[in-house]
Amino acid sequence: MSDQKMSDRKTYSTGELAAACGVSVRTVQYYDEKGLLPPSELSEGGRRVYTESDAAKLRRIVFLKSTGLRLSAIKELLASDVSTQVMLDILHEQDRKLAAEVDDRQNARATIARMIEELGGAGELPVDTEPDMGTVMKNEKWYKSELAPVYWTMLGVGTPLTIAEWGTLIYAIISGNWWPFAIAMVVAVVVCTLLVKFYRKRSAYICAHCHEVFVPRARDWFFAMHTTTTRKVTCTACGTKDYCAEVSRDRLTTHQEPSPTA
Repeated sequence: MSDQKMSDRKTYSTGELAAACGVSVRTVQYYDEKGLLPPSELSEGGRRVYTESDAAKLRRIVFLKSTGLRLSAIKELLASDVSTQVMLDILHEQDRKLAAEVDDRQNARATIARMIEELGGAGELPVDTEPDMGTVMKNEKWYKSELAPVYWTMLGVGTPLTIAEWGTLIYAIISGNWWPFAIAMVVAVVVCTLLVKFYRKRSAYICAHCHEVFVPRARDWFFAMHTTTTRKVTCTACGTKDYCAEVSRDRLTTHQEPSPTA
């Protein structure tokens, strides 16, 4: 194609196309290699030249890839006459799911508001709240909390460590060679110490008495009775020791940051 014709419409180099569609250059190259996104033209120097149509196609590929489709299925779908309708159906279904989630959350918030009003006033939960408890608290599992990344990290590190401890123990009992077990125990102590520090540096607590978000002192925190969502610690603001809800340390404001001795 002549330079005059190419100047009549928007064209992209590989890098420009990648930037325009928010993907990496390697992604564009990969889709080209797989036959999903061949360039519309080649310049006289052999460089790939993409058009607006290619950009629109790339956006479709990225969207369909995000739904979990394999590249072979995406290639087949893009070649069909119903690709646009399939994408519309996917978006409509996702919109329906999100709308249902919004309704659930609005209902849960309405229930929580009523519970807060009753509990804050009469000191008791409404008599008819029990059936709503599951709806209100269903998203409050440990793996959905603010500290979920911390819990998953500890689980991911702790699980293979536990397997290694038991494996070396069994090996020691069978073979009589206790060195692997001793080494595993030393490693376990070091790793567990680091995990505890990792956990503490990312957690904070809401005082049930003064409502301050605080970080308890290390000794108080370490030996405190606790559950997956609470810990019985002493508030650094009001000095009261009681069970406090556990939250991410991101909730702390600048003036609430713990002192170096905390």
